[in-house]
Amino acid sequence: MTFYLLALSILCVLPYCKVSIIKQPLWLWLMALSVASGYVEQHIDTVGLVAIVVYVALYHGALYIKQPIIRAILSTTFIASSLALAVHAVPGFNNLPIVINELITSDAIPYTLYANFDKGVAGLLVCAYFFSKSQTTKALDTTNANTTTANTTTANITTVNIITGKISTITKLKQPFFIIICTVLATLTVALMIGLVGFSSKVPDFWLAFIAINLLFTCVAEEAFFRGLLQTKLSQLITVKRLAIFAPLITAAVFALAHFIGGWSYVLVSGVAGFGYSYIFYKTQRLEWAILCHWLVNVSHFFLFTYPMIGKVAPL
Repeated sequence: MTFYLLALSILCVLPYCKVSIIKQPLWLWLMALSVASGYVEQHIDTVGLVAIVVYVALYHGALYIKQPIIRAILSTTFIASSLALAVHAVPGFNNLPIVINELITSDAIPYTLYANFDKGVAGLLVCAYFFSKSQTTKALDTTNANTTTANTTTANITTVNIITGKISTITKLKQPFFIIICTVLATLTVALMIGLVGFSSKVPDFWLAFIAINLLFTCVAEEAFFRGLLQTKLSQLITVKRLAIFAPLITAAVFALAHFIGGWSYVLVSGVAGFGYSYIFYKTQRLEWAILCHWLVNVSHFFLFTYPMIGKVAPL
């Protein structure tokens, strides 16, 4: 029950879910229930419970404290705490093993899969932080736009909005889908060319658990960190328009290096994939597209190729 509640909470943190109960978002109530359930089911001990309470307090302080210096300190501490949770550096969590050292294909390295409560909570709160910041920015942009166009006639505004809306919707769908297809093809082609994986279609017994855990506890957390926090911050720092592409490039490089434990071949493939995730976020400014792109690369890899990679990979 613990991980089902946490998964629901992560789904509800997306901006499409606007439900609130007693002036608090639904995802926060679901998270509280998942924490209580985790404590009862012994996935979280007392230390982990205290860590989560402090972490949630940091999240609220980073968002709502008005004094700039204090808010900056709390924001930095919140991000550091999020990273610590994501890499399992905080004690007090007994994550749920799904698969331990299983050979999915005969030539692959052993694979282990956990449902990680600590990483899931970190992804949830970082997503909530990102979406809260994004909504504030959009609200300011809307106010400025309304002020600028205050003298335009209502009829003209309506006509332009209808035409622009139709064109914009088609463009917004075509572009990200094209980037996703290119990212999947480029990533897996490079992995094949350097011998990191081979063709191996399969449907393992734990496939349903994999696609759910990979989406909600892995892709959400990683995209929230790399795209939602790092790339957004870099984009704010790089103010020269013609240099804006360096934000996704740098983010992709950091993402690749974060996978160094898999070797240089894995770093290369992660860099190709990471640029796809960064570029789709750069073009759409929607974290949801980056999460979907990341997940579809992983799912394609899982079902169609050696997973996670061939046991003996030739060095680059």
